[in-house]
Amino acid sequence: MSDSAERVAFPDFTERAHGSKPPTAAELDDVFARAYGEGYEKGREDGYAAGLGEVRAAAERLNALTQSFAAPLAAADEAAVEQLRLLALEVGEQLARHTLVVCPEALAGLVRAALDALRDMDGPAHIALHPQDRAALPEEFALPDHVNWHDDPGLQRGDIRAWRDAAGIDGRLQSRIAELSNEWLAEDAS
Repeated sequence: MSDSAERVAFPDFTERAHGSKPPTAAELDDVFARAYGEGYEKGREDGYAAGLGEVRAAAERLNALTQSFAAPLAAADEAAVEQLRLLALEVGEQLARHTLVVCPEALAGLVRAALDALRDMDGPAHIALHPQDRAALPEEFALPDHVNWHDDPGLQRGDIRAWRDAAGIDGRLQSRIAELSNEWLAEDAS
């Protein structure tokens, strides 16, 4: 034999320590079942703890990710609100223009309101409309003699301009929508 190898004595399996008999198959099954149960329970507890740690770490990462999205989403919300506001104003302008074109009585009401606004000013009154709008006014619509009509093809349908000497009213629909938009922004700011 070689010097580095040692002789190993095998234990005697015929008797247990302290002179007892070897375990029976039922005892071995019981030891195996207990060891398996203890190992299973330990593995389950360790696995649960490790899984819980991973879930908490994932939740923290998700929370950080969610918070990183919050600022851009708030900016996107503001942009979306502004786009909706502009869309609402555009739709409102188109509906108002359509109403003024198909309902000349509504346009006649605007002409009267403009003249009422100019009532306390000096000089002859002037009203400018798109030629098609002027032609569409109801036949029974008549203005006082001191009002001068002007056809202005530069105006869009539904627009009106009214003035006396140096003062006037810009009744163009686009101007009225811009004024409404400014009022709307002022309300939001307060």
